[in-house]
Amino acid sequence: MKRLLVLLLVLSFLFPSPSVLAEEEDPLAKFAVRHGSRSQPRIAITVDDAFDLVFVWKIRDLFQDLGVVGTFFPIGQMLKEEDRDDWRKVLENGNEIGSHNMGHYKMGNSNTAAILSALGRFQQRLDLVLGYHYQVNAFRPPYGNITDENNRSGRFRDAVLRFGYDHVVLWDVSQTDPKTALSQVQNGSILLYHARYKDYNCLAELIPQLLDRGYELVTVSDLLGFGPNETGDELYEHHPEDYRKK
Repeated sequence: MKRLLVLLLVLSFLFPSPSVLAEEEDPLAKFAVRHGSRSQPRIAITVDDAFDLVFVWKIRDLFQDLGVVGTFFPIGQMLKEEDRDDWRKVLENGNEIGSHNMGHYKMGNSNTAAILSALGRFQQRLDLVLGYHYQVNAFRPPYGNITDENNRSGRFRDAVLRFGYDHVVLWDVSQTDPKTALSQVQNGSILLYHARYKDYNCLAELIPQLLDRGYELVTVSDLLGFGPNETGDELYEHHPEDYRKK
């Protein structure tokens, strides 16, 4: 019996189950996505929060100078109409803007109505600031939090799916030391950074090294195959009643 158990254990490592293989081959098999395909040297740099807009613009310009693109996840409260030209330039440079909620708080304990309202208000605020409709493809909850106090994610997941996002985008590398970050990056990695001095300095040193190693830096939507962000003249309007259960 012991020999049989050992044999079964060895076989499980040598021949993983179809479900395990599916998750390894297709990162989108999970709701919370931490990386893209490991088969190609493509990665995505993401920049969260936007509390310090000076460094949002500095990182944006750094991307342009180095010929790369990334995904910015600002919180809605930092989106102001007076910064319209700067946010438009973020997109004109080939970058992407994703949702990071309206405020920077854990959403896992929020009720369905609050989650739907936050997602809708972010999209509405972004359209207002840009002056045109820009369909957000990628959503990252603050702190990467998707569970409630009982470590359950069902309510949060259902609300996010109901709004229209199939996944939440997390990360697999979060290091502001360039050497450490470089050692952790692999094909498909999603790197987490913030708009601040330390992160900017890290990126200025790290990105050239990533390029030297043959990595292509793309947006989250490109990395994960979400497709292009649709745009239009009609601004999104948030109507809470649209999400009430009938």
